[in-house]
Amino acid sequence: MKAVAFLFLLSAILAPGLIAQTKSPSAKTSPRVIRISPGIAEKLLIHKVELVYPHAPGSRVQGTVTVAFMIDKNGNVLHPTVVSGPAMLQQPVLDVVQKYKYKPYLLNGRAVEVRTTASVVISLGLSH
Repeated sequence: MKAVAFLFLLSAILAPGLIAQTKSPSAKTSPRVIRISPGIAEKLLIHKVELVYPHAPGSRVQGTVTVAFMIDKNGNVLHPTVVSGPAMLQQPVLDVVQKYKYKPYLLNGRAVEVRTTASVVISLGLSH
């Protein structure tokens, strides 16, 4: 019985401190980033700008450039960054992806920001 009383007293002493720690302003929680697959993002794409092959004398560079970015609540592309791809093709792809427009992603009926990737395939004279 003394052990139960001791544990009860100990929990009464410690609990307010633990609760205060979890609610303190210094214990910030970062918002959860919602990630969607490139396939889902592609279904939301409503305006895609086609890339014209970047011409450089004697260059025959081809490849896939993968870009990571946020889609805001209005469907705009934010903060595009290159994940991989040939250096010569990265800036032209960033410029094009920045102009993409998406339908807002809805979660429980509300538009939310999401993170995704897109891959742009560039072959001689063509892009996908």
